[in-house]
Amino acid sequence: MKLISAFLDTFTNKQSRYSSKRIERFAVFTSMLIATDIFLIMAIFKCSISATDLMIVCGGWLAYAGFNIVQGRKDKDNGEDK
Repeated sequence: MKLISAFLDTFTNKQSRYSSKRIERFAVFTSMLIATDIFLIMAIFKCSISATDLMIVCGGWLAYAGFNIVQGRKDKDNGEDK
């Protein structure tokens, strides 16, 4: 129960052990991972995946990783991620 209340406190003005930015990034990461896994599994079972499709998926992941690194460095430089 404490974990749930601490999780919910991140979205209020109360002090919390967890960072709302990290929770948000984790939620986006998880939803993107699930969506690409479903797409790849369906395409592989239908034998309809091409090299272009795979490159698009990998490119999306690399772009997301780059975005996440840049945002993390911005947070550290501004001292917001404490």
